[in-house]
Amino acid sequence: DVHINIFLQSWKTYLKGQSQITELKQLTSTAKKYGLRIKGIAFSRNILWTMPIWYHKEANQKIRTMNHTTASICLRSKHGIRTVGDAESMANLAQSNDHSPVALCECDECEFIQETYACENPRDCARQAVKLLDTLPPKWDPRCELPEDYQGPPGVNSNRAENIIPFDNWITVGGTLGNIFQIFTDKTSPTTNTLSNLKPIATTGQLKVTIDGACKNEGEEDAKARAAVFISNGHPDNRVAKLPKYLD
Repeated sequence: DVHINIFLQSWKTYLKGQSQITELKQLTSTAKKYGLRIKGIAFSRNILWTMPIWYHKEANQKIRTMNHTTASICLRSKHGIRTVGDAESMANLAQSNDHSPVALCECDECEFIQETYACENPRDCARQAVKLLDTLPPKWDPRCELPEDYQGPPGVNSNRAENIIPFDNWITVGGTLGNIFQIFTDKTSPTTNTLSNLKPIATTGQLKVTIDGACKNEGEEDAKARAAVFISNGHPDNRVAKLPKYLD
């Protein structure tokens, strides 16, 4: 069965019937009430691999039309393809140097697939796996370059005398699929599936930045706060900002 999880896939279930499981009704209604959504700037490749490939929630909707082709049926019933990682492993056959893009390819990998999975046409199955992956936006495609490929955790503070705290720019959600969900989200905000280019810009040295803030009438309704970023006298990146009233 390709229906695994309604929160990870695009299929819907009928919840108003008397025969529907009470716990499922409560689960879905609670999730809707408190704005449960998939949220994150970027996700680890391990998370992308464990997402279901069939009815993938963030895939282009044309993936739904690909479920019942001969190749897709073979991928599910014979190869046991269930996740994005499974599909990528199958798709890698098409990139193999020994593989020939013909129906009767006799490379070692094709012969192994034919013997192990009783697959009549590994080439078509590999091509179908590629097509399935191609429906994924960059944020969900493990073949793309991801922020985790070029970002690292903040360095160890080696200059304690100056009380320097390294900036933590790690934006990748890791762990398990359970970590990709958030509650109390804004239901009206659209889902963003693009990947920003967050590669660090090459620098020739260190830049010392001072930040500070001040508040007038702190704790009162007419409180006013400002923040400042100072690099050096006359530096073009010096900034002063008035903070919004809704910030505590």
